[in-house]
Amino acid sequence: MKQLISLFGQGGIVMILIACVSVIAWMLAFRTWQTTKLILANLEHKSLQSGNKTVIENELVRLDGSINFLAVLAAALPLLGLLGTVLGMLVTFSVIQKYGTGQPSLLASGIRQALLTTQAGLLTALPVLFFHHIISSNCRKISSELNLVFHELKTAGKDNKHRKHKT
Repeated sequence: MKQLISLFGQGGIVMILIACVSVIAWMLAFRTWQTTKLILANLEHKSLQSGNKTVIENELVRLDGSINFLAVLAAALPLLGLLGTVLGMLVTFSVIQKYGTGQPSLLASGIRQALLTTQAGLLTALPVLFFHHIISSNCRKISSELNLVFHELKTAGKDNKHRKHKT
């Protein structure tokens, strides 16, 4: 735990921002992924009536909003890392301006901040992008399955009406 606190201290405020955005992204990704899995399970069991189509379509619209926000968070993470890089380099240049290049230990803290935040931004963005892809794929599958299931329901309803008129 001390190492983690030290790491955040060395990375500065940007590390805290990266951690917060990452936690939000993971919570959103997990919740959205669970929702898509639940809808897919219902569609695969064809346990829907025709009135549920609107409910699922509305849920897809909400999921689309979540997916878009997840993409924004995934894009923001490496940008926050880049912000930390710039801030770390500003610290380094400030040290150079004040003390010159004769004290490498003073320069190291700014460079370390720059590298830590870049690494944190990239390492947190990659899995979020991966989950974004999985969730987007699930939503496309839901849309296809939804069209298929309700086409089958519609076709079955027409067949029933057709049979009633014949008898």
